[in-house]
Amino acid sequence: MIPPSAKAAFADIRPEGGADIRAARAEDRIRVARMLATRPADWSAADIDLVAFRAMTTLGGPETFKWILPHFLERSVASPLHGWLIESEVLAEKLDYAGFDAWPEAERRAAHEMLRAWLATRPPYEDDVALREWLGRQS
Repeated sequence: MIPPSAKAAFADIRPEGGADIRAARAEDRIRVARMLATRPADWSAADIDLVAFRAMTTLGGPETFKWILPHFLERSVASPLHGWLIESEVLAEKLDYAGFDAWPEAERRAAHEMLRAWLATRPPYEDDVALREWLGRQS
């Protein structure tokens, strides 16, 4: 389970541009607008997965990634068989690309806590070496 206290550090973060987010695909702009207008509990796993996967490349920027990160981690723990697009190695790369080292200290601590909780729930057959090494370098 992702600790609620860690998720709280990201509660006020919103995607750059809000509903007018920069998006290479019109459907992603519509997706984010729909998500912003509803409660996270009502978001589909597919919406969370796609926003997390596309954040910073074809959708929004670092704030978009920070906005979706706790929801991605929480949902993938709750539904590990969904077939999530982001593997732990890609997650580590996205954290670097999002400028993790420049995040406010509270966000970095909360992200570490969430990532450790996420890794603790992963099936033993998953290759999480890259993310574990990334976390080790951050400590």
